[in-house]
Amino acid sequence: MRAVLPPLARVRPILLAALLLAPAAAAPDQPAKPGKPAREEKRELKLAGGDPPARDAGAESARGLARLREALRVADDAEWAVISARIAAVQAAGNGAGLKDKAKPAGPERTAQDALRTAVRDGLPDAELRLRLARAHELHREREARLARARAELRAVLTVRQEAVAVLAGLLEPAP
Repeated sequence: MRAVLPPLARVRPILLAALLLAPAAAAPDQPAKPGKPAREEKRELKLAGGDPPARDAGAESARGLARLREALRVADDAEWAVISARIAAVQAAGNGAGLKDKAKPAGPERTAQDALRTAVRDGLPDAELRLRLARAHELHREREARLARARAELRAVLTVRQEAVAVLAGLLEPAP
């Protein structure tokens, strides 16, 4: 006696084969974004044993600032010099935060968090945990104060529209 398969069980292998074969035939190479190699170029580099060019963080940052300048509609170079210096101050105060990026703490704050993590992991006494927790909290408060000052200085030179763009970019918090 032959088992009767439900209709879906008979169609499934055909659908699976169609899905596996379709992307290879139907996926045309899309044009690459500026500064990014196309699929064909990546394939050729891989076959040739070459590595794709390394990402240039400085160039990416410059492109991001250029896009931000365009969004802020700053045409005057002198005005942009003032605004970009204050943007850099906000980013430095936030340990690189900004442009919709929450960075991990750096420097002494990172060291304090690592010390706290080690104390928790090693099961140190509560008194030591309190000391390390207080140090981490103090450094965090200092960084937040520096960030608030830098944001206030940036906000002071922006128009209302520019402030809105900076909020959307993650540089500023919405003002109350």
